[in-house]
Amino acid sequence: MRTGVVTPEAVVLDLPTAGVATRAFARLVDLAVQALAGAALGLLLVWVDPLGMSPGLVALVVMVVTLVAFPIAIEVLWRGRSVGKALFGLWVIAADGSPAQPRQSVVRGLLALVDLYLSLGFVAILASMFSPSGQRLGDMAASTVVVRHRRHHTAENPVVFFAPRGLEQYVASFDVARVGEEEFALVREFLLRAGRLSRDARTAEAMALAEALRKRIGHDLPHPMDPELWLVCLAAAFQWQEGGLLRDVARGVAPVATPATPARARV
Repeated sequence: MRTGVVTPEAVVLDLPTAGVATRAFARLVDLAVQALAGAALGLLLVWVDPLGMSPGLVALVVMVVTLVAFPIAIEVLWRGRSVGKALFGLWVIAADGSPAQPRQSVVRGLLALVDLYLSLGFVAILASMFSPSGQRLGDMAASTVVVRHRRHHTAENPVVFFAPRGLEQYVASFDVARVGEEEFALVREFLLRAGRLSRDARTAEAMALAEALRKRIGHDLPHPMDPELWLVCLAAAFQWQEGGLLRDVARGVAPVATPATPARARV
């Protein structure tokens, strides 16, 4: 099933939501990782025993770290992913289409005690089945949604975005320090499927995505540049400054695919 992820400008980005079964398998992988981490922590505490803790206190510390602190830290540091989610191509994002913030990961992690652990996952499954976006209680409280978005598709299908002719200096002026791989993946996905959208949907989605990213990186959209052309410039700047594909193209080891031409590309 596919669902819309709403941007701050109320435009829907067509990203597929993660199904209950896929999320369950990802959770099992995460539980296995958490169990290993918990066992390692428990052995370390027993061996070092810095505070002379009783077995009961050791067990409590291990449980809190394993079930709450560890998964929250992983999701925050990995920007919406965990080992299980990465394995199954899942990604936690905010309901407005932007990357999940640390506070949202904290809310999700705390409520996991209720809808995942104390209820053995029953509450999470029930909530996901009745939620149009497949959200569990933690997602609803944190205003997040879990989508299917495999970043390694970029490596399987290399695409290089070159600076549009005449805009090389403008592209070089971009500061993409605040643009992460997730944001670039959204831009890349839109540009590659733009040709399959209706003219109105293509224009609206390009405008919404460009406006959201413009605010994030603090780079104004020159008038009267088309928003889709601006996204091409952003994608080219990201690849150029981050290296990767462009270096591979220069070495002749990566194929080049031309992105869809903007419907109203102009400056």
